[in-house]
Amino acid sequence: MKIYLIRHAETVHNVERAWAGTTDSNLTNHGTLQIECLGQRFASSMIHFGSVFASDLTRARLTAEGICRHQPSGEDSALLTPTLTADLRERDFGSLEGTRWRKNFPSTENNTNSSSDVVPSGHVEIESSGSMKRRATSFLNSHLLPLLFENSHTRDTIAIVSHGVLLRVLWACLVELFDSMNISIEPGIYARHEGPASQLVPSWSNTGYMSLSIHSHPLPPPLPPRPGSPSQTPSQEQSGTSTPVQSKSVSNALLHGWSMKILAVNNKEHLSGLRRAGGGIGSASHDTRQKRIDHFFG
Repeated sequence: MKIYLIRHAETVHNVERAWAGTTDSNLTNHGTLQIECLGQRFASSMIHFGSVFASDLTRARLTAEGICRHQPSGEDSALLTPTLTADLRERDFGSLEGTRWRKNFPSTENNTNSSSDVVPSGHVEIESSGSMKRRATSFLNSHLLPLLFENSHTRDTIAIVSHGVLLRVLWACLVELFDSMNISIEPGIYARHEGPASQLVPSWSNTGYMSLSIHSHPLPPPLPPRPGSPSQTPSQEQSGTSTPVQSKSVSNALLHGWSMKILAVNNKEHLSGLRRAGGGIGSASHDTRQKRIDHFFG
């Protein structure tokens, strides 16, 4: 199975260098062109997705829908549509939502305030790292891992469209499922990284994507029963049922017998040659009434 972890297209908050988080920030005109370039690249590269998952925030949803527009119809002529989930939303920045970025980002590990702290009225805490990890784990358990187990011997391809901070948390949760020795990286794709692939800390540009290949390896056949040892329990012998096969639980700490290879990190090749329209047009909020914005730019 191949998995594409994709960040949403450029938004007004991105251009203004402001925290968006759970705020529904509008795409810019440049962002809509990024989506078209991404969708066209997947289509021209014959990358066909079996499933597309996305954050339910508008910027991620529109990016996912743009990808789907360029995908071929299914056997029943149905168009591919994204599955939306709040688990893939960006971090909630609390009272920082809408404010400009700053270098010293406040810690969210300890949200308790000492008696000497003065908390402004109406102050809303930033979502904790633990909360984001729970959401990422919920997505894996509810959506991705069931598909992984069901299609372990197929070449299904999955797209996940989310946000910069949450994608990094999702990646960390994926890494925890594997034996670190079974995680590798395609040579030469990320020269800045040194050390084990499992320790990679990726980043995403707008519509940049990370691609992964995940495979299961055949496990050795079970050992035959020892002479004289019953192959069935008494209760099973009475009922005539065989020993049940243990189902693969998504709560396992490790995917034993599975490997993951990193094929691309923050791939932006689809944006090669794309230039921002001048005069502030490219950075302006996109008007959905502009059906063909590429014609407008010339």
